[in-house]
Amino acid sequence: MYERVADYVYLVLSVLLITLSAFKLRAWQRQPAPALLVMAVTALVSAVSFLCSAPTVTDVINEGSGISFLSLLIVYVSRLLFGAGAITLVLLWAPPSRRPGRREAWAVPFDTVRTSVWRRVVWVYGAIVAAILLLFATFPSGMDSSESLDTNYANEPSVLVYLVIYQAGFAWALWQLGRTSWRHAADLVDDEVLRRNLRRQTIGCALIGGYCITKIVAIVGAAADQHALDWMGSVVGPVSGCVGCVVLVVGWAGAAVTAWRQRRADYRALHPLWMAAMQVDGRLALGAPLRSWAEWLATRDLEWRITRRTREIRDGQLALRPWVAEGVVEVARRRAAEQDRLEPQERAAAVAAAAFAGGVRALHARQRPAQYCEHTPGTEVAPRDERRHLVLVARHLHGDFVAEVLAETQ
Repeated sequence: MYERVADYVYLVLSVLLITLSAFKLRAWQRQPAPALLVMAVTALVSAVSFLCSAPTVTDVINEGSGISFLSLLIVYVSRLLFGAGAITLVLLWAPPSRRPGRREAWAVPFDTVRTSVWRRVVWVYGAIVAAILLLFATFPSGMDSSESLDTNYANEPSVLVYLVIYQAGFAWALWQLGRTSWRHAADLVDDEVLRRNLRRQTIGCALIGGYCITKIVAIVGAAADQHALDWMGSVVGPVSGCVGCVVLVVGWAGAAVTAWRQRRADYRALHPLWMAAMQVDGRLALGAPLRSWAEWLATRDLEWRITRRTREIRDGQLALRPWVAEGVVEVARRRAAEQDRLEPQERAAAVAAAAFAGGVRALHARQRPAQYCEHTPGTEVAPRDERRHLVLVARHLHGDFVAEVLAETQ
């Protein structure tokens, strides 16, 4: 029963980490930031460690190779590589001479920390991996892989040193990553999403660190021939590590998932405004409109889709300018000024939506206004605010405010 549960849990975590690695790698291809590549590789080696921890896979590796505890060696090396990746992330996020207080400061060029990475990651963790490989080669012959190495063989000097070196290297990396994440979370007072995910990273590191602590307690006890606390290493430690892994993955993926959900929401929110723009001139579209089901299922290349959609809406606004009556804009501005509950951005968007709807109405009726609005509302919004503005315009387009303005200017 235990083995089946362990197989399921470890295999699910492996798939989760492989998926995270794939998404981080794709993000790195779009935006080649070193931290994204490090996170992709770190997630991948973590997936290997969980895969080789599954009892079924463990049996296949050990029995197929004829080498006792070979699967555990792969697990330990993979986790030390995770530790190397974690320290690299710490260096990229918090170089000694420049502790960031803003999110943009985290995009540190690799050349800035190259020396530190060689000294604190490559040499240190390279030496740790080399040490456990040499110690593994000196293990006593005849050890049974079906038994726990931590508690059954901790009284062997080579095994004890092997376990202590591994746990120390792994725990140090978790401590550094957790501490750095906590400090950055305290600095980011203007980015609640990123701050929340940094705290999740800290909690994840603490829980995985609980795996290290319980394992060390069990190892020390077993080395002294006291096995009353073996359950801490065989039950509490793995559970804490698995839960911590899930929390850490959520922390790593949380900001990206939140950003993706926002892009998808913006893309769908712009749809009615984009459709209205296509009524102005269908030739403005760079491609044929998607079917409704394809529009709903769109999940890839959302940034590019939104950029294209905003450009086409802007072109529609400009093409509609001769049809936007000055009277419609004046009524919209007066009514917006009376809306005390609306923020300035909302008011500007409501006016722009009314102007757009009024222009479309005049175009369909082929009634060019005697005096059109030379400065169409919304067309002079700064590029950095354009997406947010157009999303607000789209939400007002078929709302009560626009309907009231059109009714008054009928």
